[in-house]
Amino acid sequence: MADIAVPHPTFRNLDAVNWDDTTSILPAAEAIFDAVGGNSGLLDVLLENLGTDMHLRPMCEGYDFMDKLVLYDSPDHQIRLRVHLYRPGYFDRPHNHRWPFASRILRGSYLHRVYGRDDQFTEDTDPDQLTPILERVEHVGSTYALHHTSVHTVQAKADSISLLLRGPAAKDRFLILDKAQGSFWVYGAAQETPQTRASKQMSPDHLDRTIARVRALTTANTTATEG
Repeated sequence: MADIAVPHPTFRNLDAVNWDDTTSILPAAEAIFDAVGGNSGLLDVLLENLGTDMHLRPMCEGYDFMDKLVLYDSPDHQIRLRVHLYRPGYFDRPHNHRWPFASRILRGSYLHRVYGRDDQFTEDTDPDQLTPILERVEHVGSTYALHHTSVHTVQAKADSISLLLRGPAAKDRFLILDKAQGSFWVYGAAQETPQTRASKQMSPDHLDRTIARVRALTTANTTATEG
C-alpha cells in the first residue's frame, strides 16, 4: 500500500490479503486490531485526526441506534477501517454485505447470529422462520471474519464499541430481511440518491460528540482493564 499514507505498518499487510478467503483476511485484520485497539494510543490518534480530516468526516454515518466512524480509507484499494458505537436498543435485521469484513469487540458485547449463505435467501424469505447455524456472544477481544455472502444479525448492549475492517465491494447491493416493512435492497454510496446520502451523514456536532464519546468509553475501558 505504498501509494497512500498508512497509520501503522500492519496496514501494509493488506496487500497480500485474498478478500474472498476469510482465512486470509483474519490474520491481517487481527494485526491491525491489535495495533489500533491496544495500548499504543493509535486509536486516540485516529480519532483525533477524524476531528479535522475532511476526506473521512463525510463518510461517517449516524443511525437511530448506532454511529459509524471512518478512521481510515484507501480509495484505490477499497479498504476502510471503521469504529461502531452502539446505543441502547440496538439490533439489526438479517442481512448480508456488499463486501467481506473482519470485526473486533473493543468494549461491551453483542449477541451474534449467523444464518447461512445469501443464495439461500430471497426478498420473500420470512425472517421469523430463520434458524441460526451459529449463535454466540461476542465479548471484548472477540475477533471474526465474515464472507460477503454470510447472512447474520447483531444485538448489542448499550455503549458497545467494535472495530470493522472492510474489503473491496464484491457486489452493488445487499439484502435486509424485514418482516414488518418488507425486505429491501441497500446500495453502496456511489448509487445512493443525494437524499438518502444526506439522511445518513452526521452533522458536525453529532460527529464531534460521537468522537468524544468513543474516546471517553475506550479510555475508561482501558483504565478498568489495567486496574
